[in-house]
Amino acid sequence: MSRKWLVPITIVCIISGFFLSFQLKVQANNNNTNPLSQKNTNLVMLINDLEEEIKNQENIIEQIRNDLSNLENRPLPGNLPELQGQLKDARIIAGLTSVIGKGIVITIDDNSDGLKNNPQDDPNKYIIHYAHILSIVSELKVGNAEAISVNGQRLITNSEIRCVGNVILINTTRIAPPFTISAIGSPKHLAEIVTNGELDIMKSTNYPVTLEEFDEVIIPAYKSDLQFRYAKPVKEEDE
Repeated sequence: MSRKWLVPITIVCIISGFFLSFQLKVQANNNNTNPLSQKNTNLVMLINDLEEEIKNQENIIEQIRNDLSNLENRPLPGNLPELQGQLKDARIIAGLTSVIGKGIVITIDDNSDGLKNNPQDDPNKYIIHYAHILSIVSELKVGNAEAISVNGQRLITNSEIRCVGNVILINTTRIAPPFTISAIGSPKHLAEIVTNGELDIMKSTNYPVTLEEFDEVIIPAYKSDLQFRYAKPVKEEDE
């Protein structure tokens, strides 16, 4: 081979090798893409879509209930007004109506300072868990709270407070700190019960906790649907 071709051929080989190396690197990066990461991204998108759909359905339910309430409030003849009053009372007891009255508002939050000052410690020791909320709600019920909500979610007989991973769900709705727990009842009685219970324990471990008494606390209505797939009214002859 002539020497005059040696340099050009060398340059071509170097350039070809560079492009081949670059292509192999890109292919390796594509092959190393974490499928679990993509799956998690897809799951997050699906959860967000479902939560948006739930919110839309709750708005529809709320509008239908408002329309029904307007119809129920229309003047009725005969003894129907008495039945109308009973229906309103039943709706209040069931948690399907917003209510207002004396009560307390509790706010609890993660212990961010504790986590910041102890970065090597277990972070679970410094965050609010569903068990904290469940304990406070249970104490409020013992204190005869007539209505309770957590971050605007009304609690009724079939409401759930549970943990899914690191997310707390109430009525299938994700809630995040800070948590505001509102309750209607005797302010002094409710405050005494929770102060000598879960809140006292949380304060002793430096969780940010506040408790305020109010003459007017507003508890929203339960927004989700009520479904009874198995329970049916007992016929009088079966009682």
